[in-house]
Amino acid sequence: MTLRCARVYGAAAARLMPILRDAEEDDELVRAALGDPACATYAATLDAADVGAAVVRWGEPGAEAEILYLAVSADERGKGYGREIVAAIQAELPAHGRSLLVGTANSALDNIAFYQKCGFRMHAVKPDYFAYVRPPIRDHGIVMRDMIVFRYDLDAR
Repeated sequence: MTLRCARVYGAAAARLMPILRDAEEDDELVRAALGDPACATYAATLDAADVGAAVVRWGEPGAEAEILYLAVSADERGKGYGREIVAAIQAELPAHGRSLLVGTANSALDNIAFYQKCGFRMHAVKPDYFAYVRPPIRDHGIVMRDMIVFRYDLDAR
């Protein structure tokens, strides 16, 4: 069983909505990204079953790219699939730009560790980014309030 991570389009991208809902609860935001021509959608499949998904905004050539959404099915987490998806995206980076951004909540301690293990470095903090969330969400006993932005640079490998 080998994980395959490939770009998908149209209906194939839309079928990933249940997985992507783990990364973003607002279906309209995800649908907008899936329909944005500046974005690419990736499906991670294992024996023809979808186990993960990512949406990346590549933007203009040479500009910073950004992972908008990344998710692995709950029953498939902890098997290295998320890291393989990120590695596939990082492998495409030379054709698109020099750096890759991704943001996560200050309270998402597992995500914070994950991105650093994938070679990302802390880049910025967006204070009160999640202040609109009501009632406030707690993760690991920490209120989700700020966004931590990570950056992966080709030059820093």
